[in-house]
Amino acid sequence: MIEKESTDIHIILHDHPEPPRLLVIPKTTLKRFLITLPLGIVFVLVITLGFSLWWKSPSASRVSMPTLPGQADVSSNSDAEAELKALKLSQVAMQNKLAQTTLSETELWLGPVKKPYALQDLTAKSPLKLENIALEDGAGKRVLRFNLINTGAAEDRVTGHVFVFQIDNRGLAPYPAMTTQEWLEGIRYNKGESFAVARLRPVEAPFPPADSDSRFLVIVFNREGDLLIRQELTGPFKASGQ
Repeated sequence: MIEKESTDIHIILHDHPEPPRLLVIPKTTLKRFLITLPLGIVFVLVITLGFSLWWKSPSASRVSMPTLPGQADVSSNSDAEAELKALKLSQVAMQNKLAQTTLSETELWLGPVKKPYALQDLTAKSPLKLENIALEDGAGKRVLRFNLINTGAAEDRVTGHVFVFQIDNRGLAPYPAMTTQEWLEGIRYNKGESFAVARLRPVEAPFPPADSDSRFLVIVFNREGDLLIRQELTGPFKASGQ
């Protein structure tokens, strides 16, 4: 008699002191288990590897979509526009100044003061003038006093730098006092005495004794280096009661 191949697997389980038990497992079920188990393990490993690679990738790959900005701050925009407009106006003014033709050294004598770059001669407009000029001439010293007068409106305050030079047969004596190095290199216009005048600003310039035929040269620049006053004072001066 030919025996047919069994479709099941019979397993006898001995569990002493219990009686033996017969376990029947269909071969088709066992085959499916042996095939799906490795596939399941491979699938789990692939998912795990893919997740770990995504987690370690740069954050830029996971950037969320940007949100639309809210309403712009109108006041800050207005301030920025005003500042930009003022900057453009200042730039145009500087370009116009640099384009001006300036007086040569022979046409305008500034003494030891170096002529500022692109200097404009504003003396004809007379933004400032000198008043109450007086001289105290005593033993061992002399002091020239005068007032700087703003000829414009009080709110149009003028700021700048003022020099006074005493000139006699011995040469020049400056106010403010200068170092030898500054004399040799040429004095910059902003080394003068600083001033700001809305209506009136007194100036008091001390000097050493000088010859009787001495004279004074007053040179005033504004803050930008434009010439406001270039005036020689030859006297007679009002005596100062100091």
